[in-house]
Amino acid sequence: MPATRKYELYSKEFRQNSHAIFSQMRADDPVFKQAGLDGSTAIWFVTRYEEVQQVLLDDEHFVLDAGLVYSEEEQEKIFGRNDPLIDSMMNNHMLNKDGENHRRLRSLVSKAFTPKVIQNMRPRIETIAGDLLDKVQANGRMELISEYAFPLPITVIAELLGIPLHNQNQFRIWSNAFVRPAITDEEQQAAFLLLQDFAAYMQNLVADRRLHPGDDLLSGLIHVEEAGDRLNESELFSMLTLLIVAGHETTVSLIGNAVLALLQVPQVREEVMNNHALIPSAVEEFLRYDAPVERPLTRIVKEDITIGECQLQRGDLIIPIIGSANRDETQFSVANMLDIHRKPNAHIAFGKGPHYCLGAPLARLEGEIALRILLERMPDLALDMDIADLEWRDVPTFRSLVRLPVKWALH
Repeated sequence: MPATRKYELYSKEFRQNSHAIFSQMRADDPVFKQAGLDGSTAIWFVTRYEEVQQVLLDDEHFVLDAGLVYSEEEQEKIFGRNDPLIDSMMNNHMLNKDGENHRRLRSLVSKAFTPKVIQNMRPRIETIAGDLLDKVQANGRMELISEYAFPLPITVIAELLGIPLHNQNQFRIWSNAFVRPAITDEEQQAAFLLLQDFAAYMQNLVADRRLHPGDDLLSGLIHVEEAGDRLNESELFSMLTLLIVAGHETTVSLIGNAVLALLQVPQVREEVMNNHALIPSAVEEFLRYDAPVERPLTRIVKEDITIGECQLQRGDLIIPIIGSANRDETQFSVANMLDIHRKPNAHIAFGKGPHYCLGAPLARLEGEIALRILLERMPDLALDMDIADLEWRDVPTFRSLVRLPVKWALH
């Protein structure tokens, strides 16, 4: 397939104008095949709510485990060759599994994310949010992503796992290496070195926790048993990677996108500030309006199937675009309007079906607390930059800001 594309879905210009492009795709090419990020591999992109939901719900036809469809040689040809150590330590987790393998891994960690467990974390999350704002309140300004949206969820997941957090910025660097596609040889080498460092860190962490178990999720994962089952080494390290990365990335994006939306729509901010009981429904609308996860992991067609009006064949790659489905005009009235009273709000920001986000209750709680305490402490919050200068991270999976400078009056 030639490198030319009808829709450019990876450029800086796209990220600034993604919702308009998705709208055009829904109207003209709701199920469309073109070159992916590498400019050559053909991928089906699905943009309408109905078909995106179909892909997410059907784990018989659309699978995440490449081994169910391709030989090892075919996988290497399509996805490239991964370092065996890094691959085994970072990719053998439940997001890359289907069927019984997925259910088994999910059940081993699900007890840590029950609604009761999450709600019991509320006081600690409130304290973390307050402490972060204490550090900056007297300054009258902050860069919201690096000083609030990122440190809040990374601190929460680190404490939940029981891992030391001496250098938050290093976790941000490692996470970016994990989620940002590396295309050129230079990018691949740089990412490889960072992931090697991350792997070494995790090996040391797990070795220490084996000797000194505690009352935390990592100790629980090491010693977990479910009907006589437990995680093997590869699954343990991969699950730890997944929890660290997925455990904060979605919430960073949610908080940043929500604050930006509030600052762009003053009447909504005023309404939320005057009635904090609206914050939970507002968070649901923020999740729909600018979905933190724009594109979940690429699925592989396991059996020939028709989707929309297109015939897909075994071995085809397909990406359901959640960020587009959540703005589908056939599903949501006035879909491009921020409406915190939207009822029902059947967004699929956390996916749907067997791979529905296990951490959704935690992300929702963190988002609600982060917004409430921010608005309480900085009621006159305003952007501290030109809106035209906003930058979005060049990470296809997430819809997330690079920076969001904000300011407030000192009293």
